[in-house]
Amino acid sequence: MKKIVGDLLKNRNVEESLKAYPKQFKELNYEYALIRMAMNYYTYYTMVEEDNGLVIDYHKELSTLHQIIENTFYKNEAVSEADITQVEAIRKDVIDNVQDLTCYVDMFNIYEHALNRVEYRFKDEDIPEGYSDEDLTRKLMQFILEDEDRMAINQKISQVIGQLPLRLTKNKFFEMLTQGISIYKEGTKKSLDDFLYMIKTTSMLERTESMQENYPHLEEIFDEFKKIEFKSISSEQYDDMRYNIDKSSEYIEDTMNGYLMLQEIINDLLLILYTKDASAENDTIAVCEDIIKNTNLLFLKKFAEKNEDEIMDMFVALEGCQEELYPKLTSFDVTDQIKESYMEQIGNLGLENEYATVFQLPKLNSDSMFIDLEEVDETETVDEAYVVQQQEALIAAYSALFKDNEKMINRAVMSMALSELPVFFNNISELQDYIYNNLSICTDKAEKLACIEILNGIMEA
Repeated sequence: MKKIVGDLLKNRNVEESLKAYPKQFKELNYEYALIRMAMNYYTYYTMVEEDNGLVIDYHKELSTLHQIIENTFYKNEAVSEADITQVEAIRKDVIDNVQDLTCYVDMFNIYEHALNRVEYRFKDEDIPEGYSDEDLTRKLMQFILEDEDRMAINQKISQVIGQLPLRLTKNKFFEMLTQGISIYKEGTKKSLDDFLYMIKTTSMLERTESMQENYPHLEEIFDEFKKIEFKSISSEQYDDMRYNIDKSSEYIEDTMNGYLMLQEIINDLLLILYTKDASAENDTIAVCEDIIKNTNLLFLKKFAEKNEDEIMDMFVALEGCQEELYPKLTSFDVTDQIKESYMEQIGNLGLENEYATVFQLPKLNSDSMFIDLEEVDETETVDEAYVVQQQEALIAAYSALFKDNEKMINRAVMSMALSELPVFFNNISELQDYIYNNLSICTDKAEKLACIEILNGIMEA
């Protein structure tokens, strides 16, 4: 494999290397995916058992996955296109559900942001003795600048900006928004589209078609939130809203965790189905296949050759295997270079279908568990007309949102959006002035107390 990769990188023996690369790369991926699948599948089983089966309730197609795993590992059937199609469909369904939940997370975050700023209306507390806006500004600047890494500094700036009391006109907000989008001129369309998606979800501007149908109880809670008038919110309304936010957050977190675990298994299984035709035989593979087969039988409540303790003992043989394989997997992944240099030769050799599968493997092995497998790498450059079009569309969407909501919610939306914008300060003095000015013009004692508490919490975390 090392020679094949070296030849491809140096443009030597190209035809021979292109023919040999898929089998070798798939074989490596098969073994790596098996190790992960064995660990993830068994972990998922123990979680389901400990949770009395509740995790399974989140995933209506889980039985289909178990059946495909049984066919592949217990019955040792050949991989079919139907199996792959089914698993890909389940994967997409999981992604859709996660996108639904993400929208609700962002929507509830806006309302929690606003709720935090009225909390001290119902507490008999005052501004801490000795407090000054100058001192807090100085502490925040020290906190932000104590890191030398620019990325860490920018992250802290975003955290602070998102929690400052905000007194901003809509026109000024739109101006800052326009400036933030303008930096994407001459960049790729995908980068701009990704940014627009992020800013829309953060601002309650993104809604999926399925979220209301899949999570009607979350939609009902959100509808109740929209009826609250923050300028006159009562203590009882505050308590009810806090309770609903906490319970909803707990439900979303539990459901998300279930989907994260399930997605790991789906990605592992897809890798296995994509690469099984190139699988080899060794002791590691045999142990993994045995673990998966017996875990599957436990899931299906069928007689397993090994019990849970015996399956656990088998993991000893896998210690260090994943760590040994991973460097090979990454160093032998030259799929980007192949796409860039050899697509014409791949077509001439009739290897398009083979490489279509090969190009999916790094995606499934990436840290982005919910990556779109059908997404095409886009290098299209953004022109000024497209940027202006997106700026106008986004401002129109915000204008409609602001008309539909009260001031406290609109401020929360602006705060969240500003925290996602590229850093818009030209120097340290501008940042310091922005922090101080926002603190000093806040005359709402409850809001100021909340912001002081939250900002101190950020610095102490």
